[in-house]
Formats: sequence, structure tokens, C-alpha cells
Amino acid sequence: MFRDVWVHEQVEDTRETRVEAVRLVLGKHAFVCGLTAAWLYGIDARDKRWDLVWVGCPTGSRLRTRVGCYTREVTIDVADLDLLNGVLLTTPVRTAYDCARWLAPAERLVVADALAHEGLVTPDELSLYRNNHRGIRNVTRVDEVLQMLEPLSESPMESRLRHLLVAARLPRPTAQHVVRDGSGDFVARLDLAYLGCRLAIEYDGAFHWEQRREDDRRRDAVRALGWTVMVVSASDLQGGGAGVIQRVRSHLRSAAA
Repeated sequence: MFRDVWVHEQVEDTRETRVEAVRLVLGKHAFVCGLTAAWLYGIDARDKRWDLVWVGCPTGSRLRTRVGCYTREVTIDVADLDLLNGVLLTTPVRTAYDCARWLAPAERLVVADALAHEGLVTPDELSLYRNNHRGIRNVTRVDEVLQMLEPLSESPMESRLRHLLVAARLPRPTAQHVVRDGSGDFVARLDLAYLGCRLAIEYDGAFHWEQRREDDRRRDAVRALGWTVMVVSASDLQGGGAGVIQRVRSHLRSAAA
């Protein structure tokens, strides 16, 4: 589960299991923050430090470095901390705020989107918290997250795909757009959509043949209503996703011509 923390593969991945794993390495006078706090709230955002427990200590205090931990000094108030099954961790809004300052651009959006989607933080709460904590390092990165934050986003890859497009200076697509037929009946809900030119962008995360066939039928129904459906996979996003950016840009230009 973390570096030097193992659990049998048949043990269910629950919040209680995650808390117990953290408790093994947290130690006294410390709290969980960053990626690990997000993980305890049920958010799985990965980066190169994913296998470490993110441990915070108040600025100026001394906390012994532990194997398997990524330790940071954090300027923090008591109100920024909460207890989850006996483990001290940053509140959802503080977790979103810290991840926005510490993580890579796409990953900071993944955390904020997911926390907002789960109803653990709202854009207004994060904005208010940011305005009340202006003097902390890298706070301007929170502004970038707030500009792209989308509570409707339903998966990390959807957030990464939307970030890729907006970072490439393409228009921001609409998230989770509902398509209906001429009778007003529900046909599909699209991951991302450019409504003006009827371009749908779908992330293909299907792992099973049955799910993929159902996705294909749904997309065919959308195409029958005059939409162009662009399907993107994880391999398309590797290396910066230049091909995806070019395909979307070309379609938008053709539609505007």
C-alpha cells in the first residue's frame, strides 16, 4: 500500500484499511497531508511520490524522517485538521489547497475535481480559503485550479484530458453533457463536449468486453444524431497528448470555417 507497508491482495481496499496502513508509519505529533490525505478521502491521484505517506508537521517543529514517509513542514492552523478514525489529517479544503500548490498541474486538478465531485469541497470554499491564506508559498497555483475546477468530472482521466485541452489554449469543453433524441429521450452523457460543433470527446477506460460493447452502442447512437465522437485512450495521452490536441484543434477549425 505504501513503501514497506503491505496487505494481502484479498483484503478489501476500504477507508478503514487505508487508515490502518497510515497509522503504522505516521508516528506521534504529525498529521497526514497532500496526496495521502486525498487518498484517505477516497481520491486516487498518482505521481512519483505516490508510494510514500505524506506526513506534515507544523512549521518550526522537528519531526524525525521515517522510511516510507514524505515529510513536509506546513504552516497550518488547528482548524485545518480533522480526525478520521483516529488519524489526524488535513481537512478536505486544506487538502485541495495543498495539493494545488504541491502537485503537477494535471494532478492538482484531479484532486480538486474529485473532492468537489464527492461534495467534500466546493469551488466557493476553496476560493474563500485561498483568499484567506494569501501569504503561503505557491498560492497562485490555486488560482489556476480554481479556473479549471469542475465538480461534474467523474474520473481522474477525464480531469487530465480536460486539463490537456485547456492547457493547449483550446476552448474549455462542457463536462458531462447530456444528449437527447428528437423526442427528448436520454441517449447518452458525454465526458466532454464542444456543443457548437457537436464534437464529443470520450475517454475509453473500459476493461471488459461487455463494457466496451455497451460504450460502442452508446457512441453509435450519439453519432446517429449528428455528433462526431472522438475516443481517447491512456496511450493517446502519453508524451503530452500532442495527437489529441491536434485532432481537436483541426476539428474546431474545420467547424468554424
